[in-house]
Amino acid sequence: MTASVPPAPEPSFARRVLPKLGISFALAGLFVWLLERGGMPLIPSADAFARVRWWTVPAYMALLLVTHFFRASRWRFLITPVKNVPFREVIVLNWIGFFAIFALPLRLGEMARPALTKMRQGVPISAGFGTVAVERVIDGLVTSLCVVWALVALPHRDVDDPIARSLPYYGGLAVSVFAAAMIGLVLFLWQRALAVRLVDWTFGLVSKRLASKVAEKVASVADGVRSIAVPSLAAGFVIETLVYWFVNALGMWLLGWGCGLDMGFGHAVAVMGILAIGILLPAGPGLFGNFQLAISVALKLFFAESIVGAEGAVYVFLMYVTQAVMMTLTGVLPLYALKLRFSDLLTARA
Repeated sequence: MTASVPPAPEPSFARRVLPKLGISFALAGLFVWLLERGGMPLIPSADAFARVRWWTVPAYMALLLVTHFFRASRWRFLITPVKNVPFREVIVLNWIGFFAIFALPLRLGEMARPALTKMRQGVPISAGFGTVAVERVIDGLVTSLCVVWALVALPHRDVDDPIARSLPYYGGLAVSVFAAAMIGLVLFLWQRALAVRLVDWTFGLVSKRLASKVAEKVASVADGVRSIAVPSLAAGFVIETLVYWFVNALGMWLLGWGCGLDMGFGHAVAVMGILAIGILLPAGPGLFGNFQLAISVALKLFFAESIVGAEGAVYVFLMYVTQAVMMTLTGVLPLYALKLRFSDLLTARA
């Protein structure tokens, strides 16, 4: 009789997290090196702050709170076909999820919101992941279109920075990728039964049990994207998404003007779009490094390097600090109000 083999012990927390932290800090260091090599200091000189209209900083924070509210509230249109989640819970779960994405390295926080939604509301994680997929695709399509529009409609400078010079290529690539992803979501929803059968047949060649599990998850993900087939829900989500991005750009314009940049609303739209695409890249905790680099590259398209290194550096610094404070407050306070700990976000993600 063959003795049963005991299951392998689960890797310790340190073994699971520390390598990812090491990679994330290395990436953050690379982004910061590219930032300073491009002529923008990470921390501006004291003299650069002398020209700041300081009332615009709390005004920007107020607009950021409105942005944060609509970014969270629109999720109710996506989750409704799966479960009717109370509005307060919609806001709280999303704010904690946004904080997890911001705080955890390498975008490990992406799964925290679906996992927390399962813990709090019993919604399958795969269905929650489906709603996240819709958000990412729509947001990516909106912001990449903003980048392409800005590069076509706004006069911009000839720059030596290789990253800035590559932006037209990356903008067009981003639009193509997100448009293809949107078509894929629609086709997946339209042919849901076919997709489930195809997965069941493919994995069934290896294991019937595995095929059943994977097919179940695919069907659950499809539940998370059902809202795009309901006109009222799709329209509600798109409208609040456009409000979210409009207020976001408005706040970026106000802060830029407050920092002394001769910035029009179109420039703010360009900065917003490039930043949104830039922070999709995996990086360190707090999106540190790629956040600063993305904005500095955007500013170089429209402003002289001397301005980017002075007023632009203040703009990047104040925007990052303000967003970090907002993300932390709106994430940590609800987290502890629900009697959860920060470590629970790692557990939820796992």
